[in-house]
Amino acid sequence: QDLLDFVRLRDYYYPDLVAIAYNSLTMEFEEVNSSSFTIYFSLGTNKYVLNVGSFCEISSLSWHGTLFKNGDKPPEEWKYDRNEACRFFNLDPNCGHKMPTNPMSDEHRLLHYLLVWVIMPRCHNHGVVMNDDLVIMSALCSDVKINWSYFIAHHMAKLKVGPTTSGLGYVILWTKIFKYFNIDFSNIPQKGLKGPNCINYATLRQMGRGLAQEQPQQAPQDQAGQSEQEHQAGPSEQLSMRDMMQVLLRIEQHQANMDTYLTRVDQRLSRIEQHLEIDEDEDQD
Repeated sequence: QDLLDFVRLRDYYYPDLVAIAYNSLTMEFEEVNSSSFTIYFSLGTNKYVLNVGSFCEISSLSWHGTLFKNGDKPPEEWKYDRNEACRFFNLDPNCGHKMPTNPMSDEHRLLHYLLVWVIMPRCHNHGVVMNDDLVIMSALCSDVKINWSYFIAHHMAKLKVGPTTSGLGYVILWTKIFKYFNIDFSNIPQKGLKGPNCINYATLRQMGRGLAQEQPQQAPQDQAGQSEQEHQAGPSEQLSMRDMMQVLLRIEQHQANMDTYLTRVDQRLSRIEQHLEIDEDEDQD
């Protein structure tokens, strides 16, 4: 699907700038053939214009595939059938438009994780499969090729106005856009991804997936010791995906506060050094 480079984007991000950009964001789509779009946004008195070619270059996305956006009816050539899609992903079609992700396989659950956090981000309902999610996941698991530049540009516009998808999505992509226009980041609070967002054994274990069973068994005495510790700490409770993400968000917030504090310390040290240099010059005079 040519999405690998996009989901691997890494950089610092600037929530204040992103909020301002979204507030001023407008997009114009050519409705005649829907083959092009233009992005407009403002930061202060400065206005910026981004065309399709620049957007594809910045996002590492290509301009190939079916022109499709979230909420569209699947084209007939996709041969999409909701009941068949539910059977493929082991979902209950009678659950309505919000189907829990628990019955899905590890691979499909992680695919949904990437979809709702990175490819088509939203601020809630990450643990359920919506009907629109099901359409996109079916396309991702088939030979259907979606024009992701078109798809993501439309979703960025929806993040500004959509009542169910509002939030600061695509923050790393916005950093790439800001850098493309050589926007000054000095004195602007930033947050950072300290490393790749790995989905590892610990994540799967908290999701309650089968890979947790592949870890080596403990020796009997270790199991006994662990049982005693668990008994002292109270009954163990398996974290849901929602609980896990709330914990991660709190950790990220604490990390951001620490980054801000260290930045202020650096600024104070710089002022002290400048003051000392001035005193040395006056003493020499």
